Amino acid sequence: MHMKKNTFLTLFSLLSISIASSQSLTFKPRPTEFEFQEIRKDSLFQMKSVSLNQRVNFESKLPYPIIFIHGLNSSSSTWDASTAYFDSQYGMTFGGRFDFCLNADGNHGTANLNIYPTAGADIAAFETTMIPGDYYTVNFNVNVDGSLGNGALSNQSAIYKQGIAVKKAVERVMQLTGKNKVILVGHSMGGLASRQYIQNTNYWQPDNAHHVAKLLTLGTPHGGSNASDTGLGWFAGIDTKSEAIRDLKISYYYSGDAGRFLYGGIEVNNSSNMNEHLFGADFYNYDVNCSGNIGDNVVGLNSKPLDNLIDFSSVIGRITGGTTDGVVAEPQSIMDTYFTTLTYPTKFFYYNSTFDFIENHTELPGYYYQIMQGLDEPNFKELAYVVNTNKIYNGFTTVQSNTSDADQDFYKFTISGGVMNAAVDISSINTSVMNASVLDSSGNIVGTVVANSGSTISFVRTLTPGDYFLKIVSTTPTNTNYQTPYNFVINTTLGTSDFDLDKVAFYPNPVKDILHLDTISVSKATVYSLLGQQLEVMEFNSASKEIDMSKYAKGIYLITLESENSSNTIKVIKD
Repeated sequence: MHMKKNTFLTLFSLLSISIASSQSLTFKPRPTEFEFQEIRKDSLFQMKSVSLNQRVNFESKLPYPIIFIHGLNSSSSTWDASTAYFDSQYGMTFGGRFDFCLNADGNHGTANLNIYPTAGADIAAFETTMIPGDYYTVNFNVNVDGSLGNGALSNQSAIYKQGIAVKKAVERVMQLTGKNKVILVGHSMGGLASRQYIQNTNYWQPDNAHHVAKLLTLGTPHGGSNASDTGLGWFAGIDTKSEAIRDLKISYYYSGDAGRFLYGGIEVNNSSNMNEHLFGADFYNYDVNCSGNIGDNVVGLNSKPLDNLIDFSSVIGRITGGTTDGVVAEPQSIMDTYFTTLTYPTKFFYYNSTFDFIENHTELPGYYYQIMQGLDEPNFKELAYVVNTNKIYNGFTTVQSNTSDADQDFYKFTISGGVMNAAVDISSINTSVMNASVLDSSGNIVGTVVANSGSTISFVRTLTPGDYFLKIVSTTPTNTNYQTPYNFVINTTLGTSDFDLDKVAFYPNPVKDILHLDTISVSKATVYSLLGQQLEVMEFNSASKEIDMSKYAKGIYLITLESENSSNTIKVIKD
């Protein structure tokens, strides 16, 4: 297994997360210099690389890492302008690039989903420098020998293969970051690669979950695209017989039947089926599901189930005076056209060109303003991003699909270990009106809604163990608010809830040895240090309830007393 030492140690240290049982990815060897240079039109270009200086003290302020996936006949470099902005404006850390060759056997006439080192595998991963980061990129512009370029048509390969690569990228990113979910951002066909992973349960991680919190697509042909029929200049370098063109079709040019990948049907090629060209072979192969056999009845992606508990958003381009980005037209760019019963419909954001009369499709990955709108945190508690207490996070205020709407951001957190005082602190607020509140698991407000005082919000809530939501609302977001993230933290300390002390008699206090509890209802007691460290848990089965405090040093201790229907905390002084 060819892994850099630092990558191996990082993965090894994180094996305790839920996907630890996943299979290792074996890298195909290549010269080291291939990692850093990309061939474009017979010229070499330097690739974006990680900064190893950021590895030592890195701590992400994002709830989940982001994975960027490029589109047809493209590469990870398509994201360079936007990620450069994220680096400079937000101080984000690039975690690395995943290089996959998806025609690794060099034979366009056959297809399979095998992964190197399996003999004849179509999918091969090449080692790249990886560190824990805020975001990662996936790159299919890789040749059979691991050099970066499109000689193998890897970036024009079958979407079934691309979905496997996305699976492996998700797996490794969770290992590297220790996070339990990721955000996928796909341009054009990269959005379909993401959906291929999400909508096929056999692609999921070993714990039978996809671990995707959000899917943002940019210019993705959710309903397909027949732009290859037009001969647009954008298609220079695109092979119209490639697997990708086959998969992207709404319908085939001469036979007129529906594209098999998106709409399903039998893998068969004749004058009435999958007939794209007047002369010669229509495609290099017709094995849409990459099973190694021709003639399968493929279930179209738009007929497969789609998890409703994902935060979906889309950026859609429109050329001057049109409802198309020049490559993908509406409604094919709108996923909800094909999934009309989504519980939480997709949020749409548009880039309207002023002087683009042919296409702005290829420009979309560079429009970081619209990308930030699409990356907006969930508007519903059911989709809330999970955050940890006692950790600082960044959030973003962005203009919504309906520009008059408030920006509602939901985060989910858990209280455990007894009654806690949860101190919510939000700073660096740069919108004029913001408020925040804590909701219980049913969505009921705990306490009151608190408005900002200048650039900050601070309040404390006493919370019993359970799940809660932090709801942050920017009432009047502007188109510059996204430039400065707000910071928030939920600091917890053990606290006492409001209850009638007469119902819980305990003595003596201060105590030297035995603390007596004169209450019948208490069935469990948990002793904590003042800093919140759990020291002891006791179960009571008799009417006599005592706690031996003699073993503890002098100081103040908090004891959470639990009955069948309540939980209360008392403060005890050890003498």
